[in-house]
Amino acid sequence: MENTKCHFCGKEEFEERHVEYVYRRDGKYLIIRNVPCEVCLSCGERYYPAEALLAIEKRFKAIHEKHELPQQTVKVPIEAFAAK
Repeated sequence: MENTKCHFCGKEEFEERHVEYVYRRDGKYLIIRNVPCEVCLSCGERYYPAEALLAIEKRFKAIHEKHELPQQTVKVPIEAFAAK
């Protein structure tokens, strides 16, 4: 990201990476691997291109509304936080 400052820390150094993105809506999830983004080298904040986010939302709808099959499914344990 040229001539852009991080909205969180104000630094200007970014690196292109491909990361795992978790999309959540209405209590449903979709994990997408290998999503392109720019990562702030100071604080780690991620910036995603709009076309990537639109493609993720489209795939989420295809799976959760049109009942298309995902490439893979995982089982995730869930617990409520309890301070000790």
